[in-house]
Amino acid sequence: MELSQYFANWHPVFVHFPIALLFVAVGLDIYGYFRKDDRARWAGNAVLILGTVGVLFTFITGNFAEIWAARSMIPQEPLKRHESFATIASWAFIALVAVRSFLQTNPNPKIFRVYLVSALGALFALYKTGAQGGELVYKYAAGVKGVEPPIRATALELANLTLENTPDELAYSEMMHHIFGWLVLGLAFWLTYQMLELPGLEKVRAMGPILLSAGGFFLMIFSDFDAWPLSSEKAITDPEVLAHKIIATMMIVIGLGTNLVRKRKGADISSLQAHLVAVLALAGGGILFTHVHTGAPYSETAVGVYLHHFALGFLALMCGTIKLLELSLPQRMKLWNIAWVILLFLVSGALITYNEGIPWFLKWLQP
Repeated sequence: MELSQYFANWHPVFVHFPIALLFVAVGLDIYGYFRKDDRARWAGNAVLILGTVGVLFTFITGNFAEIWAARSMIPQEPLKRHESFATIASWAFIALVAVRSFLQTNPNPKIFRVYLVSALGALFALYKTGAQGGELVYKYAAGVKGVEPPIRATALELANLTLENTPDELAYSEMMHHIFGWLVLGLAFWLTYQMLELPGLEKVRAMGPILLSAGGFFLMIFSDFDAWPLSSEKAITDPEVLAHKIIATMMIVIGLGTNLVRKRKGADISSLQAHLVAVLALAGGGILFTHVHTGAPYSETAVGVYLHHFALGFLALMCGTIKLLELSLPQRMKLWNIAWVILLFLVSGALITYNEGIPWFLKWLQP
């Protein structure tokens, strides 16, 4: 069995858990709001995080399921509808987790009401995602073994199965991943220097936000092989390019914002920086898990990309988790710093060794 088919088979297994968790999470928050029960709201936040992580894992297994559905002659239009609603739902809950992390156990009631209304909208998007997924199974026989699709893909849709990236496009993508691997490695050494409290600590501490901003500007301009000229509409119409621009914007804002706050006398930015980095890591993990390889959506290249992004997305979510733990349990700061640096070294290694194909650490599973 191919690795992609193995992961595709997990999609119907994963899909039920985040749906249940997220409905329960919003229900707990609503109950906690009306009953003024802090414990219910705390539980709602915890279940929301678990459900959102579950959605991301379900999404990436859905990418593999989409590949095999397309190869089984399932039409692309219903596949794209399901994918679109899944993307909306995933990012709605990522945004809710980010916003919820800034809300204390006893937040401003007006802000919390806006949050709850937004959460209900996200649940509706989740419901539509499930409904579209059910239609794929019951109307189009997606994922049903031994059954011919009652409505088959068109010749034009089947032609997409033969799409391949050019060697130049693949080489450019690998180069960009390697460049940012070295950037993350620099950040890892920067944090290690601070942990060891070596000489010139104040000057060194200012380098991290500068490096993050510089990386954001570089990614904004050079993110994709065919994202030129800058006036091209592709940057806001191609989901793959847009995702890169979003993460670049977040890097710039967090880097510049942190530097500006540092210049204020007596400002303690460690908590704010940890919070912002946690949001950045969450968004980065979300982009990696919900990434759709638009250039060659059903090729072996796409399979390799999804496998790489699965590993990188998992590490990014772990980074975000460590930063959230740092906020909630500051007395264990030394432990969180060590874990954070180790994770950054792992991320840098995964990026530096990135290739547009099956990851080196999974090739031994190939037949």
